[in-house]
Amino acid sequence: MVLRESFVRMADPDQRPDTGASYRQSKREMFWMLGTWAVFFIWVNGYCSLNAYSTGDERPLQLVLGFPSWVFYGWVLPLMAANAFTLWFCLRYMKDEPMEELPQEEETEGEDA
Repeated sequence: MVLRESFVRMADPDQRPDTGASYRQSKREMFWMLGTWAVFFIWVNGYCSLNAYSTGDERPLQLVLGFPSWVFYGWVLPLMAANAFTLWFCLRYMKDEPMEELPQEEETEGEDA
């Protein structure tokens, strides 16, 4: 079976490069990005769902920089914070790891180029 033979080659450590450092760095970056996304998701959805509908009562609407207060604190402020975090993350935390060299395959006899 061709599929079974390809799995054996993929699992052979001599056939694939060691991408350990690059993989670990990208995994750390992924967890940071997913964690940050989750924090801002909870902030935006939690704050807006708790405060947006409370403006329907008889209190006058509070404005912050021309936005209703729940929009400013529930959407504009987290948007600015997420953009600042993204800028910091991309410029300071992300690293470009060089990929290791692939092992050279041995030339087999009888092959025509």
